[in-house]
Amino acid sequence: MDFAQLVADTKRPVLAAIRRHLDPRYASAIDDVVQEVYLRAYRALVSGKLRDRSKLNSYLYTISRNEALRMNQRCAREEAKAEMVVDREKHCRHHDSNLDFLRGELESALKHLPAHYAVVVRLSLAGWAPKEIVQKLRLRPGTVKSRLSRGLAQLRRLLA
Repeated sequence: MDFAQLVADTKRPVLAAIRRHLDPRYASAIDDVVQEVYLRAYRALVSGKLRDRSKLNSYLYTISRNEALRMNQRCAREEAKAEMVVDREKHCRHHDSNLDFLRGELESALKHLPAHYAVVVRLSLAGWAPKEIVQKLRLRPGTVKSRLSRGLAQLRRLLA
């Protein structure tokens, strides 16, 4: 049996089976499903499994149904992933707006700290290690530790 003839003879029933089982929301995926059906049919034809014409129609119907159902599952998973991304972005925007508010509050409170405490606290909040602050400000390690401790304590009181 010629493959082109197989496709010509079975196109209508294959498309009907796919339309019956493929969710209408995923109609854009019908070409992918048809391609997969005929790819599997070609493999079966080449391997000699499709010699009997009577079994061909039921075989193609079964493949069409299964591939349509698989596509439904695949598309539903993709929709769920997309919804998760949207939800995550909404959460991040909400989180960012909260962080912006907190940054504003923190900056306002830092203005009320004595300058020698504020410098050390700002550097620490920016991610600088105490050793780096010691080198940058040319202070003793004990001075940096005490200014950081006292600055953070005052900051806590101001923000409370």
